[in-house]
Amino acid sequence: MCLFNIDPRLPECTPATVTGVTVTANKAPTGAAALQAAANALDFSLGTAVCTAGETITVPLKPKGSGAFTKNKVVVKVSTTTDAGVDKDVLRLRCLPRKWPSHGYNHANHRATPLETAITPANVDTLTMKWDVPLGGSVTSTPTVGDRFVYVSSWDGKIYALKPKTGEVEWSFDTGSAFILGVQSSVTVTADGRVLVGDSAANVYCLDGKSGKLFWQRSIGNPAVDHIWASPAVANNRVFVGIASHSDNPCTQGRLVTLDLDTGTPLWTRVTARPRVCHDDTTITCTTDTDCPSGICVDARGAGITATVALDPTGTTVYANTVGCFTFPSIGDEDSILKLDAATGAAHWITRVNPGEQFGICSNDNHIDCGTDAACGGDMCTVKTFYHDFGFLNGPLLVQADDGLGGTKSLVISASKNGTLYALKDAAGTTDWTNAVQPIPVSPAFAGFGLFNGGIGFADQRLHAALNQFTPPVLPAPKHLMAFSATTGASTWSDEIGTSWGSIAVANGIVFVGTNAASEFYAYDAASGTRLATFALPTTTSSGPSVVDGTLYIGYGIFAAGGVRAYGLP
Repeated sequence: MCLFNIDPRLPECTPATVTGVTVTANKAPTGAAALQAAANALDFSLGTAVCTAGETITVPLKPKGSGAFTKNKVVVKVSTTTDAGVDKDVLRLRCLPRKWPSHGYNHANHRATPLETAITPANVDTLTMKWDVPLGGSVTSTPTVGDRFVYVSSWDGKIYALKPKTGEVEWSFDTGSAFILGVQSSVTVTADGRVLVGDSAANVYCLDGKSGKLFWQRSIGNPAVDHIWASPAVANNRVFVGIASHSDNPCTQGRLVTLDLDTGTPLWTRVTARPRVCHDDTTITCTTDTDCPSGICVDARGAGITATVALDPTGTTVYANTVGCFTFPSIGDEDSILKLDAATGAAHWITRVNPGEQFGICSNDNHIDCGTDAACGGDMCTVKTFYHDFGFLNGPLLVQADDGLGGTKSLVISASKNGTLYALKDAAGTTDWTNAVQPIPVSPAFAGFGLFNGGIGFADQRLHAALNQFTPPVLPAPKHLMAFSATTGASTWSDEIGTSWGSIAVANGIVFVGTNAASEFYAYDAASGTRLATFALPTTTSSGPSVVDGTLYIGYGIFAAGGVRAYGLP
């Protein structure tokens, strides 16, 4: 609170001497009395500008019943007595339920609100289907639960707003991207009710969550090669969106794009692959052919960002993972975890987990990468038919892990297609621990969709992950649902669900996950790994379920007609 301040924007206004201040609030929120005390402590007699040091006014959400909460509003009034009269100012503060800020709800990928207590390990097997809504395409994204509607994106190119109780479509918005692959990006809901989504034609949309009205649309790439797979992330009025390829053939140049939330205006872009590299040595960045020993300078590709980025609580730092292309060698910041300044894109640190690749392999030993025959001891260096395509399809988790000494450690944890879990120290990006669930394939092996595909989840000091497989499969294969210690990375339990692209949800001690192997999804006790329930679906699912107010929403359909279902307690 500042008093007797001269504002150069208002030259006609002259401050009057203050003699007293009264603070009132309609609901006596925490902090109003402290603000009054701070105002009383100001020395008005100086006749100069004075300010309080800053006080926090807490506006709690209002209980709604069944563990749910709704918005609340507080009005703070300040009455200032001066020698020229009384000046009154009013501050209206509204607290809104955060709802669904990203596809995993938070950066531990709970896919459930912290207030979810209705569904428990003891009653999860009583969940029954409340409604089923078939849609025009697959639903591989996580349903997003807003203040009024459940938002679902589909491979038919449309965004749907469904009524939570009935599944009835309130409105739909057609992005027009069905001619490519439609929409895989989950919808992001801002605190003020806007919804954001990206499509396979590299467009970002900002809509009114109530009506579906378009506020703005922004193209951030070339629809022929660029694809937005992930949910936009929002902080400090910025929207963060990753770009990757449709299917790697052709491969595009990966990058992270940041837009203004209100207008969609681009703020900065960080390219994660180098612009151009030498064909005989991909570690050399070039501009023209003359920069390269072999005289061949090629456009660089790869290092796509397919997963939703993570943001620290202040929104000043952004974390991103990059993935490879099977049609181009791993170069630049590919196969990496990045910690960046959210305002500029400048790197705090970048940790690469696999060595870079060359275009060729030695004919006498195909485990050796090469750019020229000289690297093969005089034998022939032959161009690879495919590249290892490692990296990360899922995003980083920001975890406060038990350090084993009675405290916690800040970790950035990611699960790679190459079969390894990585836990990096947040401060420097150095390794805290790793767990090679399956050994990293030796070049020129190809990861395919990789061992870790869908998003992992963290709760109660355990990481949970559904596993897929290498291409071709490597035996013996691990069981395809696993839990790990966040302290050491050691496996704590596992069970067989078949290969899965599914993303984990962890709610109130329950792990929910789907599978590619059957038209069903499962509920597990998060602590013991005991299967608690099996639920039938019309087809397979890779959708991460969302759990809110005693209801579970899950999409279904992989390269097939899909939809969304809601399950609730009797």
